[in-house]
Amino acid sequence: MRTELYRSGDADNVKKPTLLLVDDDDVVLETLSIQLGRDHRLLMAGNAEQALKLLAAHENVAAVVSDVRMPGMDGIALLGKIQQDYPDVVRILHSGHGDMKTVIAAINSGGVYRYLSKPASRTDIMDAIKGAVTRHDHAMAERKMVDTTLKTSVQALFGILELSSPLGFARAGRIRKLVGELTSALELDGLWEIEVAAMASQIGAVSVPAEVMRKLTEGDNLTPDEQKAVNGMPGMVLPLIKDIPMIEDVVSTVRGLAGEKPPAGGWSPLVEGAISVVRTAIEYDTAAARSSTPAMAIGALTRAGTCAPHVLAALRQVKGVESPVAGSTHAYAVADLQVGMRLAQDVTATNGLVLIGSGTVVTEAMLDRLVNFSRVVGLVEPVLTAA
Repeated sequence: MRTELYRSGDADNVKKPTLLLVDDDDVVLETLSIQLGRDHRLLMAGNAEQALKLLAAHENVAAVVSDVRMPGMDGIALLGKIQQDYPDVVRILHSGHGDMKTVIAAINSGGVYRYLSKPASRTDIMDAIKGAVTRHDHAMAERKMVDTTLKTSVQALFGILELSSPLGFARAGRIRKLVGELTSALELDGLWEIEVAAMASQIGAVSVPAEVMRKLTEGDNLTPDEQKAVNGMPGMVLPLIKDIPMIEDVVSTVRGLAGEKPPAGGWSPLVEGAISVVRTAIEYDTAAARSSTPAMAIGALTRAGTCAPHVLAALRQVKGVESPVAGSTHAYAVADLQVGMRLAQDVTATNGLVLIGSGTVVTEAMLDRLVNFSRVVGLVEPVLTAA
């Protein structure tokens, strides 16, 4: 069965609309190609699997004309799949099995624009194709207009962030860059949506006091109220973006970052992945400000246990950090110890006094105590921690 682009005259003219014809009967495909080949660029497939491969390989297909009964996936299921994955492609059902149940099922499940019973006259076919191409052109023009409006709206929001909170804008830029690297490492789709969600999650910085943003970006400890304000940043932007068209996945991602529960059916795979990636990038930026090396920052995230393991693995790859070996230890200066680390030896003062026993997990209060002892009597350094 042929699946190549049908060539007739100047059929390669890019201005001609592209149609996908799907039928397991070579005679039907040949007849349609003669009728439509002069004014259209044609792709032809003998089954649904071939049709989907052609759609993935060719952009700007205006319409698909499909038979119903074919080997494997039938035409109704195919059109339903196309409606889901390629909503702008107009769908026409072309079948010799003209019972109403088939037609109704196709309309309900495949979003069929027109139904043509075999054998259809050339006039009927040409009218249906003309209407389908016009419908597609209108949809693409509307999408282009909305896309321009969308980008302008999002850029305006980011402009407000840049003017109101330079530190917040810089942090958002770092997070966005890391999100792009993680998305590439994980081979995720939806890079644009994920990056926009990353930036949008930080727009709430406009409401956070400049001193709090300074402490956040410099790695200083935040008070509970300051941390609450930082954690609330994703939720603050939702009223601003929830009604912007065509960014439903962005809005859902920000909802997830804000701590909202997923809908009954759960987040979509894109949103689920986006939440994990953006959350990891946000937490890494915070940990990196408090750490002297990427390895220390990633170690802090690993101990916290709030990031997805596969995203942490991608983060290690991006930052060139090897996975820790079970049973290994690391040496740190007291000033570099972080909450959550587990001590692999006693921490002792220079006078021999044991201050903290081996196996203890470092806490915030413990760090304050060690700093005080270091100033007064001095500590034996470095301190070993377990991986």
